[in-house]
Amino acid sequence: MGESLNNDRTVREYLLGRVSDETTLEGLEDSLFADEEFCSQVALAEDSIINDYVFGRLDHADAESFRSTLPVNPERRFKLQLTEQLRAKALARNLKTVGDKPSFFASLKAFFRQPMNAVAFAVLLIVVVGLTIYLGRSGNPDELAELRSIYRQARPTETRISEFGYAPLSQLRGAAEAADKNRLRRIENNLIEATEKTPNARTRHALGDYYLTQQEYSKAINEFEAALKFADNAKIHNDLGAAHFELAKTRPKERRLEDLAQSLEEFTKAAKLDANLPEALFNRSLALQELGMPREAKESWILYLQKDPSSPWADEARKNLARIENATTLSRTDEQVLSEFLTAYRDHDESRAQEIHNETKGLLKGPAVALQLSRRYLIAKQRGDEAEAKESLGAMGFIGNLEQAQHSEFFFLN
Repeated sequence: MGESLNNDRTVREYLLGRVSDETTLEGLEDSLFADEEFCSQVALAEDSIINDYVFGRLDHADAESFRSTLPVNPERRFKLQLTEQLRAKALARNLKTVGDKPSFFASLKAFFRQPMNAVAFAVLLIVVVGLTIYLGRSGNPDELAELRSIYRQARPTETRISEFGYAPLSQLRGAAEAADKNRLRRIENNLIEATEKTPNARTRHALGDYYLTQQEYSKAINEFEAALKFADNAKIHNDLGAAHFELAKTRPKERRLEDLAQSLEEFTKAAKLDANLPEALFNRSLALQELGMPREAKESWILYLQKDPSSPWADEARKNLARIENATTLSRTDEQVLSEFLTAYRDHDESRAQEIHNETKGLLKGPAVALQLSRRYLIAKQRGDEAEAKESLGAMGFIGNLEQAQHSEFFFLN
């Protein structure tokens, strides 16, 4: 590797997340992937930065840069916690001997002079190094965290991918930015290497998630199916269903239903394995809605909202539920809508009557229940049907009370 990449300053800037030049960044990451000696150099530099941070030797800018790298670097967070715990233990020992007032470094020195402490620390250090190497080689934690970070602003699929946070659905499916292309290529290489070195449910699932975000749905399906051979896992079933759902959108009409049905089957399996998995409940509702099963989809969305009433995903669920209700209302005749409302009103089924009113009150003509009741009242009065007129008036009063209670709205009160 060239001297410009191999010098300590460049390595330090890279570890602090401050290398912005794409060529330099790509060269560093390629060397980390292929050069064991350079990996060791970087690991030592990272340990030095962590120690400097814990002991307060970083200036403000370096400390801020260091902290900004922690959310997407679980191994670094673990090493930082370990260093802080060792420092705290040494300080505690120092306090116990406050009469002699030994320095912190003297306490730390005394700590390591004890054979059992030295052995324990050595074992722990070996575990940490081994864990770091394993995680670095397996690729999953860092690569998936970085993959999720790329899609924090706009998600690549309508469906929910397991453990991906909320982001609005991307409307633009153009090419990725150059910086993201490099990151995505490195993520893919690391995930492929992980599946080759350690083929298991975790690595195959992670690679499947990568392909799903890249709209390579057939590849994603192959990885998820391979992962399921290792473990019957709810999140894998969910993501396999997501791949089939997204693939269905690209299919001709005769193949589309086949993939949608397969997606529904996978989401249902996921929900059976974990009844509280929000991704599976959300995606199952989407599949039912897409398959043209409004009653089942409506029930599924309501169940989802019972478990998740307040997240941004819940807002999308409510919009989908409203679409179903509006479509259902518009497919019925005005007379059917009024008949259903009056049946609920007579049965004192206030929730159902309120639901029908809420579905139609935004429509200024046709099925709007309040307007239909007004017409019914006038026609009944003209016919001299006092019973029907009285019922219509009472039903309008019921609606008025609903609006006053819900929205302090007096428009519907007669």
